[in-house]
Amino acid sequence: MRAAVLASLALMALVIWASQIYLTRTFSEEQKADAVRRATLYAGAIQSAMQRHAVVPLLLARDPILMEALRTGRYEGAEERLASFREEIGAGSIFLLDPVGRIVAASDERPREQYDGDKAYFTKAMASTGTEFSMIENEDGAFSFHYARQVVVEDQVLGVVVVTVDLGAHEEGWRRTGIKIAVTDSDGEILLASEPAWRSNSLSSVLAPGSEASLVRNALRSAQNTIGEVPYTYIGDTPYLLAEVPVGFRNWRLTFFSTLEGVRARVNGVLAMIVMVMALLVALALYMLSQRTRAESRRLQKESTELRALNRRLSDEIAARKRLEKNLKEAEQSLEQASKLAALGQMSAAVSHELNQPLAAMKTYLAGARLLLQRRRPDEAVSSFQRIDDLINRMGGITRQLKSYAHKGELSLEPIDLRDSVRAALSLMAPQLTKMPVSISTTMPSGPVIVRADPIRAEQIIVNLLRNALDAVSSRTDRRIKILLVQGEMVLLSVEDNGTGIKDPDKLFEPFYTTKRPGEGLGLGLAISAGLAAELGGRLVARNAPDGGAVFELLLPRDTGQSQAAE
Repeated sequence: MRAAVLASLALMALVIWASQIYLTRTFSEEQKADAVRRATLYAGAIQSAMQRHAVVPLLLARDPILMEALRTGRYEGAEERLASFREEIGAGSIFLLDPVGRIVAASDERPREQYDGDKAYFTKAMASTGTEFSMIENEDGAFSFHYARQVVVEDQVLGVVVVTVDLGAHEEGWRRTGIKIAVTDSDGEILLASEPAWRSNSLSSVLAPGSEASLVRNALRSAQNTIGEVPYTYIGDTPYLLAEVPVGFRNWRLTFFSTLEGVRARVNGVLAMIVMVMALLVALALYMLSQRTRAESRRLQKESTELRALNRRLSDEIAARKRLEKNLKEAEQSLEQASKLAALGQMSAAVSHELNQPLAAMKTYLAGARLLLQRRRPDEAVSSFQRIDDLINRMGGITRQLKSYAHKGELSLEPIDLRDSVRAALSLMAPQLTKMPVSISTTMPSGPVIVRADPIRAEQIIVNLLRNALDAVSSRTDRRIKILLVQGEMVLLSVEDNGTGIKDPDKLFEPFYTTKRPGEGLGLGLAISAGLAAELGGRLVARNAPDGGAVFELLLPRDTGQSQAAE
């Protein structure tokens, strides 16, 4: 939940950030286009003023009144004419100079007879037959702009007419409206500016660090930013877009600084709407989440009640299953013991036959010993008693094997030589193998084959395999059983018979599965043997032999350390 909230907040912040960038770029581009349009209008106004004044000297140079005044030296009518032209075209001033360079008539109050022969407008006009443009920097740093032309009558230069272009009104208008504009010439020197301190200097020097407009210079040189393709800068704390257009006059250029406050206001307005919508969406999501949480809480309460009831039932079932498993384990142990006892029962006839022979021999030896004692031949009687003792030991060995096999003990793993287990099983099964003639072939290593196992359980597995093989060959006349013991990474004990083979391998190791007739077996021997093999860390597998019959293979882990020690 916390991660989801953090992810949502991060997504909202990302949306706001991306929206701010996109909106700022879009509105700035619109503002830039508007700034270019406005700059073009201001540049057009300057161009129009310069072009309008450029034709006036030509008209005045051909004016009869001015020509007559210069020829006769009477200038009263000329001054009225100049004042009339000034009012008509909106010039700053218009004045006449004689061939020497003295002011002889003017539309304003400038001193008459003032010598301007060293001024650029006079010298340029006297050196040319056309209208000449000149700029003069005044003491206050402002520039005055002049058009001048010779007044020629019958190839005689009578004087020079000068028209001053008044662009100060444009600067005043810029200042009144609060806009910032700078007009530079082809060399980058500021000629007109909304800020008086910018004039008469190059833009780079005026805006250099330490000057009054250093913030603008810093913005242009090192602190300039861009919004997409739109450059902007700061003057003080106010951001401006830069729009530069040609004036269309003598390579002049007009730089217009358009404030970004409007862009910021528009961006902030849209962002406020976005934030408001997001807040509404968040509120709606929280409301829906709270409803869902309440529903989930009710569902969890219901499920908790059901789960408690289920836990109670499950606890009861677990207890019942534990009791059932305990009973089943006891039943399995009983069945295992029953299987042993059943095997013992089947062995009993053969065992009784084995016991009857020594008993009959003992009876004969006892009768002979009695007769020898009666004849006072005790030495010979001792020999008979020794034979009787040997017979008793043989009978004890048979009964001990049966008692050991029938013993129901706990699992005790220890290093054993599996060859001894094979021999013990063969010895235990000897009466049955003798009763039913079977060809037994045993192949075992000459050295110990050590495994870590319970000796009783290992012997029981081998006995069950021998009994199973004996049952399989019972219907044949050529009964053969092969026992093979091989040791590698695992110890392999193979018992192969030439019986009828395995009919249903999938059910072979299932409890109570048997192919015998009722009363001849419980179907537990192989199932118990497979379980015992698993307890010993091995496995019991079965397959049909290629030449007929069945092969049972017992695989047990080899006790490598113990084997090496024994060898």
